[in-house]
Amino acid sequence: MRITFVVERPTQFEVPFYRFAAADPVHRLRVLYTDPRGAEPVYDPELGQTVSWGMDLRAGYEHAVCPDAGALRRELLRDRPDLVLVNGYTQRLYVLAAALARSAGTPVGLRLDSALFATPPPRERVKRLLFALYLKPMYRLFFGVGSLSLDYLRHFGVPEERLALFPYAVDVDAFRRASALTPDGRAAARARLGIPADARVLLAVSKLSPREAPWDLLRAARPDDGRWIVLAGDGPERGALEALARERGLDRVRFLGYVPYPELPVLYGLADLFLHPAREERWGVSVQEALACGLPVVTSSRVGAARDLIRPGVNGATYTAGDADALARRIDEVLHLAPAAVAAVNRRILEDWDYSATWRGILQAASRMTGERA
Repeated sequence: MRITFVVERPTQFEVPFYRFAAADPVHRLRVLYTDPRGAEPVYDPELGQTVSWGMDLRAGYEHAVCPDAGALRRELLRDRPDLVLVNGYTQRLYVLAAALARSAGTPVGLRLDSALFATPPPRERVKRLLFALYLKPMYRLFFGVGSLSLDYLRHFGVPEERLALFPYAVDVDAFRRASALTPDGRAAARARLGIPADARVLLAVSKLSPREAPWDLLRAARPDDGRWIVLAGDGPERGALEALARERGLDRVRFLGYVPYPELPVLYGLADLFLHPAREERWGVSVQEALACGLPVVTSSRVGAARDLIRPGVNGATYTAGDADALARRIDEVLHLAPAAVAAVNRRILEDWDYSATWRGILQAASRMTGERA
């Protein structure tokens, strides 16, 4: 099976997946990037800064940069894939890639992370026309990143036999290994942040933007609860969040700013609980990362990953977005869960969402269209 994936840029969590697929001795994945900057640092407006992931995003897998129509046409002709998988439909080169594949008789798959909670009624009417007149005729397969995305596709009339999963998977084993700190290592990591070794530590990793900023967490925190909050991330809301922490007398909050991706496992390793209180997050890669590191997780009701990865009262909880009192109650409850039991449940859940499961699911879906064995 030869699969070509058309996507804008390499990301820190998907490049290791491409390397995993590249080790398959039978099947082939090749990635075509449409952004001419490739793996160069790029400005992220939600972080408010130019980001370099701190890791090599180019080695270990087959890829090419296709910044224009001519390059995209040449690479697709060179690949002669059995399936072309496109990471969206809102960019000109994505639309062109799908059209070129169709004209060559190659099945095309579309990957989406859309969710119904992010689709207001006026847009829904337009989306129904878009699915009926363009998307369903053009694409043979539709890949959602999780259950919410699959529900979105079903809502707009995509039949079950044309649905599949292509999650934003993370390197579960790498995060698990790197976060497994010794007691002394954990105490030292906390000491570097001025946090006592025996404290309860709540961690959030997010862009401090209107969409992700952890307002609910700072409103749920109590000055006298003895807990420490570590916020990793940056963005335009940082100043306002720091002001709120001061206003509420929360002197045990650490704003770390942007943390390079390779350094995140240590943060997960020093924490007792991970939180993702986002106002809108269609998936939430950080939820998977935290679970891989054995942590319980509390998210808002508008985080897509919670639907698939969190078992309420077992390895975490959810609360209604915007309800800080409910979040405070969920934090109290989840901190009483047994860490070893949580880690065991996380391990079992992530077996269905790791790189192996992701690659296997893509191949099985492709085989339905091509008739080849996965």
